[in-house]
Amino acid sequence: MIPIHSWFAKEIISELGPGYSSMSLGSGSEGSEYKIEGMYYPKTLDITIFSNKKPIVTMSFKFVTSNYAQNSNNYFENLLGETANIKRIGVGFVHFLVLRGHTPYYYKAAGNERGGLKRIEILSEHHIKKYIKLFEDSDLPHKPDVLGMAIIDFDEDGKPYFSDLRKLGLQEETIKIIEDEFSIERFIQRVRALCELKK
Repeated sequence: MIPIHSWFAKEIISELGPGYSSMSLGSGSEGSEYKIEGMYYPKTLDITIFSNKKPIVTMSFKFVTSNYAQNSNNYFENLLGETANIKRIGVGFVHFLVLRGHTPYYYKAAGNERGGLKRIEILSEHHIKKYIKLFEDSDLPHKPDVLGMAIIDFDEDGKPYFSDLRKLGLQEETIKIIEDEFSIERFIQRVRALCELKK
């Protein structure tokens, strides 16, 4: 995760001008995550953007690598709570989610060990709809200021590539939102605009 967090942090501030800085694993003067006092509980953040050393925008990054279906509601509920906790103190909050088009589901095993592969889950419309509804919701404390999403798979050599969303059977409207509204490029643009608004 360090290269991904570092890339987002550097990319966001790359065109913002003087006075902006970032902090994440592998980025910033300390190369570590920033801990902020939220409205309800302290939170260590994946990426934080500062204006003149004041935190103005924070970013949560989630890459779900296995057993998504059984945990999808938990991920979503955690996002709502984390968003409200940060936004209620006047700091911007953005979230980028990476899902796999074909996600391995593993048996439970003892301790921290992963059990054997039980099946491959194919990402469905059902799994994505809640994020689209959240994106379309009015501006409430539980809604991230900016939301992004990528859906990927891995080739035989373990190299990632963007999934063919039509082969997953997603609706055209959902595909358009993922490819346009949730794209990495649009996400970066909107986060930069939020930083300028919050400075």
